[in-house]
Amino acid sequence: MAKQNLLDLIQNTIEDVKRENRDDPNQETADPTIFDFLKNKVREVHQNNQDKKSRGERPTKLIDLIKGKIDEARDQNRNNPDQPNAPGNLFNLLRDKIEQQHNVRNQQRTEDSIAEIIQEYNIDVSRLNREELTQIQRRYTADNAKLDEQYAKYLHQLNQRK
Repeated sequence: MAKQNLLDLIQNTIEDVKRENRDDPNQETADPTIFDFLKNKVREVHQNNQDKKSRGERPTKLIDLIKGKIDEARDQNRNNPDQPNAPGNLFNLLRDKIEQQHNVRNQQRTEDSIAEIIQEYNIDVSRLNREELTQIQRRYTADNAKLDEQYAKYLHQLNQRK
């Protein structure tokens, strides 16, 4: 299975929340234009990221930019009298689902990487208990996040010299 682009995953998550909202009889149904508004906000992330690059600003994690756009959409929706207001928890629900999707992707990345290390070095982990493996995954995730950030900074610095 091919790895899905994060922005596409977010767009699909918005569609999932829209469908769940529409189909749940226990939840107030949001006006469909709110979901289009949200999709446009997420699309802005790509453009804003391109603008930041052209200005030479330090890169920001895509997930943080997306969550910021959701917060911005919530505020604009709340303050715009010409737009129907979304049900109270819709934006929080969307944020939670996106965070969950992001965590699932990171967890899968960690599990795949650790499995590859175990295979590459032919390590017998049969004597490790589940808690020890979970602890290794947490440490790997934290170390990997730091490494990713270092490389993002390094790539950004190299790009600034050109």
